Amino acid sequence: MKPRTILFLLFLLPGFLRLEAQEVKTFTLAEARTYALTYSKDLALKQIEVEQARYKVKESLALLLPQVNADLSYTRFGKIPATIIPANALFPGSEESVVQFGFPSNLDVSINATQTVFNGAFLVGLKAAEIFVNISKQEKEVKSDEVIDLVTRSYYNALVARESADIVAGNIKNLESLYNQTRQLFEAGLVEEIDVDRLELSLSNLKIQVKTLKKNSEVAEIVLKYQMGLPLDEPIILSEKIADFMDEAPMLFSEKGDFGTRKEMRLMDLREAINEANVKRLKFGYLPTITAFAGVGSQAQRQSFNFFRFGDQYPWFNVRNTGFIISIPIWDSFEKKAQIQSARLDIERIKLGRDLMVEGFKLEYEKARTDYFNAMDEYREAEKNMELANKIYRVAQIKYKEGVGSSLELTDAEQQLYTTQANLINAAYKVIMAKADINKSLGNN
Repeated sequence: MKPRTILFLLFLLPGFLRLEAQEVKTFTLAEARTYALTYSKDLALKQIEVEQARYKVKESLALLLPQVNADLSYTRFGKIPATIIPANALFPGSEESVVQFGFPSNLDVSINATQTVFNGAFLVGLKAAEIFVNISKQEKEVKSDEVIDLVTRSYYNALVARESADIVAGNIKNLESLYNQTRQLFEAGLVEEIDVDRLELSLSNLKIQVKTLKKNSEVAEIVLKYQMGLPLDEPIILSEKIADFMDEAPMLFSEKGDFGTRKEMRLMDLREAINEANVKRLKFGYLPTITAFAGVGSQAQRQSFNFFRFGDQYPWFNVRNTGFIISIPIWDSFEKKAQIQSARLDIERIKLGRDLMVEGFKLEYEKARTDYFNAMDEYREAEKNMELANKIYRVAQIKYKEGVGSSLELTDAEQQLYTTQANLINAAYKVIMAKADINKSLGNN
């Protein structure tokens, strides 16, 4: 191998080693939530909306501050405008005459400034714009709770899918050992062929089942990574188990939930406040507005476009002006009155919406609370059934090995064990999901 080729491979080697040693991220549920709050695309979009709202406030504030504009206007008359001087206007007995004033080329340069002195409606609207920023922030907080809830549920789903696959994989390992023993007994003429066939069929079914469960586990992890904002092709490890979320003692909940921590309540308050500000803004629309203005400029008239020549022969005429404008609303055909009534109805709609939302929270809480206690009862029964199913399966195995039990009895006990295992993990899943529902209904995410 040429030295140049060796150097090239040595240069690439560290990159290959880094690829091989790619760190696999490990997440607890709390870490997955924290990661999502930092990298969620949904929250990134909400943050953009917050920034846009801030710039809207600055945009509105700019309209109350001085506005300065420079204007340059050039006019070339193909024919100079004429003015009629009536008869006797210049002196008694003079006839009507047509005269032309000015020159073909005219250039006007000016700088004008305006300043809003008073606009009550706009000042109230500016306050409403600040509330709008707070609404955008609160909407982001609500979205944060939604993201945390989705990550929590996705994490639980991934755990259930993984542990279900692990349980079936363990069953396969145990059944393979029993199958090999039974086959040896068959070859020795101690059992019938149908005993081997039954175990072989069960083993085949379990292998098909574990493949499906592993695929489901992969999909569940992909969904979790999507909710977290983690690249979908990046491998992860979930460091917790379903048992870590199962409390030995049942959680205690009050008969009536406290929904004051729900961020949606604060959001509804802000929406009501912005509509109240809108009513006030519309009422202020009946007040006068005052605008001050000032301007300076110069004007020049020439026979041709020679405005860059200066001197007594090429004069420029300066203009200065200051003043103010008072605009007084007099009659708008009840436009503002209709707008105010509509804004007041918006306030009533928001109040009614808040009441409906609270009732929805109560219903959500009651259902989650009932589901939790039912799931806990189901889980306790599933635990008892699991102990019993294990006992039945062990006895069936012993009887079968000692030749006093049939393969049919063993197969039946085996199927009961698998069913009970599935029931237990499903019951645990119901418990942790009911807890998630309760925390969501109370705003405890």
